[in-house]
Parts: sequence; structure tokens; C-alpha cells
Amino acid sequence: MRRRVLTPHPGLSTGIGYYLSGMEEVRRQLAVAVKDIPDDLIGKPAFLGAHSIGGLVLHIGEAEWFWMKMVVSGHKLTEEDQQAPYWDILDDVERVARNGYTVEFCLNETEKIRNLTRDVLFAYNDKDLERIITFERRGETTEYNLRWVLHHLIDHESQHKGQILMLKRLMAL
Repeated sequence: MRRRVLTPHPGLSTGIGYYLSGMEEVRRQLAVAVKDIPDDLIGKPAFLGAHSIGGLVLHIGEAEWFWMKMVVSGHKLTEEDQQAPYWDILDDVERVARNGYTVEFCLNETEKIRNLTRDVLFAYNDKDLERIITFERRGETTEYNLRWVLHHLIDHESQHKGQILMLKRLMAL
């Protein structure tokens, strides 16, 4: 009999632990969805105007890095940050193919970012889920709480996972 249960990630407070466990469940699903894609197709868009699957995987990591590192942790973007393989990846549709990024490379990059997320979350407890985080971007200030950010990351990755599955069908993968 198969059993599927979600339990809090060990070592974290219960609420934050459940969010991280949800994030990791979606990441496992993403890895299963892309692991068998040939490396010569991971950087190929399914049609003109589409993003490559590898680009979408790296974008998932980029978004998580942005939210956890910059919004939650208050990091200021540096030139070095902008050299990361995932930075602004959707603005350069050909980067994955041009640089020869493989499925393994793309998944490893997202795993490095997930490790940073885990490190950040270990510094918080459930009371911090409601703490307001103020972030200014392009002259506009927005308030978030950690609960919203973690929910958003799960939702964002889930949506792109669906997009990736659709692209795989279109590419007959």
C-alpha cells in the first residue's frame, strides 16, 4: 500500500517545517518531470516564443533565490549575483543551449538555492510566519509576510512544473 503524508521538515518549527516539506514535494515532482529529458533538448524551446525547459527550471531557482535571499534576508543584489547561471534566465532564451547546461546542471543549481533556503528557514520559527517584511523594488514598496512568501514559492514552482509538463508533451518527450 502506498502512503502519502506530509510531515514537517525535521529541525524546523511545525508551520515552517510544513511549508518546506511542501516545497520539497513539488521539487521532487519537478525533478521527476525533467530527469529523463535529453541534454540536447533541455535548452531547446518547444516553439518560437517559448522558454526552454532548462530555462524554466533555472527560473524556478532564480525566483526562490530572489524571495529568500533578497526579500526575506534583505540581501542587496551585486554584480557577482547577476553572473549566476540562473539570473535573468528568461530574458536570454538561448543561454541554456549556448552554455551547454544539462538537466543535471539545472537541477543542481536549484538544489544549491534550496540549501540556502533551508539555511534561512532554520533561523525562523512559527511566530515569524506573520512578521511583516517590507521590500522596495523599482520605487514601489510592498509588504509581505513569510507565510505568503513560502506559499508563493510553492505556487510558483507548481505552475512552472505544469508548464514544463505541457512543453514536454508538445515536444513528444
